[in-house]
Amino acid sequence: MNQTELMIALGAALFAAFLLGWLAGWLTHRAGGAAPAPAPDNDAVGRLAAAETAAAQAREELREAHLEIEELRTYIDRRLAKKPEA
Repeated sequence: MNQTELMIALGAALFAAFLLGWLAGWLTHRAGGAAPAPAPDNDAVGRLAAAETAAAQAREELREAHLEIEELRTYIDRRLAKKPEA
């Protein structure tokens, strides 16, 4: 057996092993051996609700900070307008 024949034989053996593995997996799945999909975890739902609440609170705090920045900017502009040039 030369190198080419050996490579062909090994390739065929690996392909056959792949086909057998795929067939075994397919048969196992068809026979009902696959586990059913897990139901949503209540803890995950609770954490999602808490994250949404925290995000809403953060948006509100950012809005308030933006308003405060605008008020301070207006105050500074008024103070600079009143200040006499030296």
